Amino acid sequence: MSDHENENENKAMTPEERGVQIGAALDAAAQREAAEAATPAGQARDRKTHRGVIIAAVAFAVLLVGAGIAYNVLAPKADQAVEIGGTDVVHSTEGPAEGAADTGEGNGANGATTPAPDFSMTDAEGATVRLSDFKGRPVLLNFWASWCGPCKSEMPAIQEAWKQSGDEVAFVIVNMTGMDGESEEAARAFLTDNGYDFPCYFDKANSAAAAFGVSSIPQTYLINAEGNIIGGYMGAMDDAVLAEGLRMLTDATATAQ
Repeated sequence: MSDHENENENKAMTPEERGVQIGAALDAAAQREAAEAATPAGQARDRKTHRGVIIAAVAFAVLLVGAGIAYNVLAPKADQAVEIGGTDVVHSTEGPAEGAADTGEGNGANGATTPAPDFSMTDAEGATVRLSDFKGRPVLLNFWASWCGPCKSEMPAIQEAWKQSGDEVAFVIVNMTGMDGESEEAARAFLTDNGYDFPCYFDKANSAAAAFGVSSIPQTYLINAEGNIIGGYMGAMDDAVLAEGLRMLTDATATAQ
């Protein structure tokens, strides 16, 4: 199927259907990871090497919990933080054993094969930007609004993380302009009043919300340099959660090189 046909198909989906599609693909990828790790070759590789990419960790949960359950299905009201249950959500993908080629199947640096859906947004100067413009760099994608309490609570951590890691990771912090009355003016005033100067983008045309099926916030996605989703988090992040997500992204980049 061509990129144009894929784009038309995505546009025809409702946000809920798009969210379910992303969830199902990520769940299938996690199952492939687990199946590969259980094989003799996978176990031998795990003993052989500890380098590789962390696909999910205790603090930074896999995008979805359970087969085919999308974020928007799990979502509570936007002013409530989300508690992701479970303490053993760690899945490591290791680099290939010596002498073995990394084909991109199953475990390995190219194991994540869920493409991030593309969308358009506007930057602080009003220019149109697409998520795909950041391909080639790892991306931390975050959806927020100025009326959202949990969103505001994670902003200091995002600001500090951007100051520390903005050269290695592209921070794409997207304001859900128009969601429940959110306005660009309110978002800009909130950022200015609090001294936040990380890159902020505005979803004026509802393009991001439709592409990712966003119906509650905050949500954060991890996208590797190849443009594939490797994980995500629903709810307000603290410093430790955000640091784990950034480690996943930078580890993925280092392993791919």
